[in-house]
Amino acid sequence: MSKHAPACILLAIAITGCTHSAITPQATDPLVPESWARTQQAETVSLNWLQSFENEQLTALVTEAVSSNYSLELERARLAEAEQNVTIVGADRYPQLDVSIDATRRSIQIQDGTRVDNSSFNAGLDARWEVDLWGRLSKAQQAAQLSMEAQRARLLDAERSLAASTAGAMFNVMQAQQLLEVAERRLQNVQQSEEIVSGGYRQGLNDALDLYLARNQVERQQANLAQQEQVTLEAVASLQLALARYPDGKLPVNGQLPVIRDPVPAGLPSDLLLRRADIQEAWLNLLSADANLAAAHKARFLRLTLVGAGGVSSLQLGDLLDGDGATWSIFGGLTQPLFQGGRLKAQELAAAERVRATEQQYLDLVYGAFADVENSISRDASLNERYESFLDAESNSAAALTLALEQYQRGLISYTTVLESQRQAFDAEATVVELRNQLLQNRINLYLALGGEFSTEF
Repeated sequence: MSKHAPACILLAIAITGCTHSAITPQATDPLVPESWARTQQAETVSLNWLQSFENEQLTALVTEAVSSNYSLELERARLAEAEQNVTIVGADRYPQLDVSIDATRRSIQIQDGTRVDNSSFNAGLDARWEVDLWGRLSKAQQAAQLSMEAQRARLLDAERSLAASTAGAMFNVMQAQQLLEVAERRLQNVQQSEEIVSGGYRQGLNDALDLYLARNQVERQQANLAQQEQVTLEAVASLQLALARYPDGKLPVNGQLPVIRDPVPAGLPSDLLLRRADIQEAWLNLLSADANLAAAHKARFLRLTLVGAGGVSSLQLGDLLDGDGATWSIFGGLTQPLFQGGRLKAQELAAAERVRATEQQYLDLVYGAFADVENSISRDASLNERYESFLDAESNSAAALTLALEQYQRGLISYTTVLESQRQAFDAEATVVELRNQLLQNRINLYLALGGEFSTEF
């Protein structure tokens, strides 16, 4: 989908390289490290990261989102507008031709009271062409073309971002559904505990405090379950919005959160400048601003305009094309701006400041992109360590809960110990689900930060 983007950037460099540029060497040759600081995985970035999740429903949802999403349609409309603007701006480089046909009828009353009527018919062709002596018009057209290519890169970035956000939204739904299952099991557990405490209280074996604590836990877990049901509903609605569907919260999402252990190849840092569509967009916007600066500078030079006119006139409409009474003229003129209250100079200075501002935006984006990759790489390692630790914690806390219930029934421990065991067991289970989703979300963000492409063909 973006295999032509690097060629587009090289073309943009070529067409601007033959003239003076206000872009500094810091932007044309930014300081890029030879390798990533936090990984040795320098293999080529996957061109189809979506398929690494091996989920047909995910691929189908991303396909639907890319074809239906309203925000993406907005970017497509803006691209179509930019394409037409290239034609509009480029039209100034060509002769402008206008044809006119008019008819006049006059009635004149003379002294003796009689009236004389006469008619005349005229046809004319007017031509005007500004010779692009200094390349001002071509620079303006070039700026429009670069803006169009920047919008094309923006559309590509929007498609990749939408694919990533759709995948993330689907995994959020899976997490919400799994946490809902955890909440249901937790409610069942505290209800069983409440029955045990209630039975012991009726037999005079347990205190009233234990009964109140058990009942309080049931009420709390019923409230938590209702809250998780709402979270699940909103997660589904968020996914539906990405698909341009009505957000009724009724989209079925199947399966459990996958666990993917393979590391993500990061490629080389220098490749990031060509892979990421948002960086391509920023660079093309910078080139466009530089071309506009050149056009603003050349607007202060003299202009050569050629004007031609031709026409025929006749007293009868049927004789208009006979050729009698034909006239023509052609002339050229040079115009040099002398005094416009500083307008042209101010326009050039403003264009120069736009170049400087756009360059700073570009550099900020470039180094921010490097930070995105480095942080995602280190976050992946940290999340994996936490995930492994909580897998053990989940197993240990489940065993501790079973033991605590047995010891409470034998009168060996207090009920507060059971409550703490319940809390730790289900918190660990919920944390494992959340960390699994965080690993997936970070993997998606890393692919996006690296400029990885995707394909909707499964």
